[in-house]
Amino acid sequence: YLGCYYRISLKLSDLIDPGFIANYVKRNTLVALSADRFIDADDVFAIDGRGTLILSVCKDTYETLGLVGRQAKFPLQRDTRYVIEIDLLADCMDPMKKYFQRIKSRFDAVLDEPVEFLVGFYDKQSGTPTTFDLPGASAVELQSERHHLQGISVPRIDNELVGVSKRSDVWVEQAQELFEWIGLAASCSQAIASNACNSQISTYSVPQPNSLADIEVHTFSGLISAQAISSVAKELANSPRQNEVYICVWGYEDAPVSWKLYEHGFLTSGENIAAA
Repeated sequence: YLGCYYRISLKLSDLIDPGFIANYVKRNTLVALSADRFIDADDVFAIDGRGTLILSVCKDTYETLGLVGRQAKFPLQRDTRYVIEIDLLADCMDPMKKYFQRIKSRFDAVLDEPVEFLVGFYDKQSGTPTTFDLPGASAVELQSERHHLQGISVPRIDNELVGVSKRSDVWVEQAQELFEWIGLAASCSQAIASNACNSQISTYSVPQPNSLADIEVHTFSGLISAQAISSVAKELANSPRQNEVYICVWGYEDAPVSWKLYEHGFLTSGENIAAA
């Protein structure tokens, strides 16, 4: 499911080139994110895997660029950051049409410097990685680690936490506690070990009730397709094993979008995390 992703230097005008759209955006699923840029300080660009080019830009860039966008929800200070979305699959992206010509001319005039991108290219049906053969692209292998942790305090799942349609305040509190534990487990934190009792180091305590168990933690780092994560989750859910399995996904802190394509902002520390 996971495979590799790619790193390549491209201009924004390359992303709207008709050949690029036909060969990569339309043919399969392409996800791209500008690398080494900060969502709270820099201009950040992405392609969301559904054919939309997203520009999250500062006020000066927005006013100079002259393309229609909307005020960003983050940061909370108004009128400091803007989001521009361009549907690369729309009929108006025909090179003969004024809409396309307007975008290209503004990219060439204002955002003409090459940008380093991380690119994932996936089969549209299966979500498995496929070869991204654009000249200049270099493949990057995912980093993987496996850890076996012994004597871990594992919270017991309350039946009321599963399959509830109406979420009470108690449900929210329990879900937040479990979410925090999953994040600590994925980080191999010693705070969830049964002998972690030094309050000078950490005030965290594992939710009650809990029991002791050994756990396996598998981590994969890099650009991974949402469909691949979904496939892994379904395979684990349908496996005959009796043990509990959790998936924790860290999105890129400086991506302009987050879970279900909601707008993402840095705020205090850039969390972009989901768990199941």
